[in-house]
Amino acid sequence: MRSVVITGAGSGVGAATTIRLDREGWRVFAGVHHEHEAKVLDRQTSADVTVHHLDVTSPDLVKAFAGEVDLALGGQGLHALVDNAGKGFLGPLETLPLQNLRDQFEVNVIGQVAVTQQFLPLLRRSEGSRVVFVGSIGGRVASGFAGAYHASKYALEAIADAWRQELTPEGIHVVIVEPGPLATPIWSKAAKTLDSLPPNDLYRERLDALRQRVQRRGKESAGPEEAVELILRAVTASRPSTRYANGIAAKALPAVRRLIPDRVFDRMALRITTHPPEES
Repeated sequence: MRSVVITGAGSGVGAATTIRLDREGWRVFAGVHHEHEAKVLDRQTSADVTVHHLDVTSPDLVKAFAGEVDLALGGQGLHALVDNAGKGFLGPLETLPLQNLRDQFEVNVIGQVAVTQQFLPLLRRSEGSRVVFVGSIGGRVASGFAGAYHASKYALEAIADAWRQELTPEGIHVVIVEPGPLATPIWSKAAKTLDSLPPNDLYRERLDALRQRVQRRGKESAGPEEAVELILRAVTASRPSTRYANGIAAKALPAVRRLIPDRVFDRMALRITTHPPEES
């Protein structure tokens, strides 16, 4: 039975991936942040899924998680690691608390590196193993008021590229998946960060428009299933691609962005963040 570790498995893409791989016959070690998430996941999965408390920013919890998985595998190798844990902060960089920026990188970048470091010894025991980073189209194209989030996802792209080059000689695949906009809890949580920002009249109207767009994205974007399909391909392909993206926007936007002059793209982005979405 193939085995996989999934971080951020308590909700959204992580939970959906855990449930899907369980149904596909995998042994899943799911890392979740909150106790109530563990209870919900337990009810939705079989005995082949074990749920573990994990905060990727805690070195002790990350190390303990790796030890628990190692013990459970009994010396066998781990086939795949899915680095999915993530969060998002929204707001103008001028007024964004620096602690939010630090937290953004601690979870989305440093936490992913910390987890991967701990699990590499287990991955080395399994032929054709792979590390799958869950990135975003936001790691290829950036827009205003999400600078912290984009910066962390851009950084994850670099981490994936560098680690792929370092691990290829050992036969360990490193893949990054780049989903487009998804209707997952990360954006409803991110929208709440706007409410906690210091008041600033310079940005008020644009942030109100952004809040409406984020709320609409939560209702109208694709569900996590599209990202799950990308992850499934990344963990099952005998020779996985280095990147997987879904949908026209995620595949075409980075290429189109390179062809659009910066000032033109800035005006397009400014219009989006200045005007609230039209009612349909």
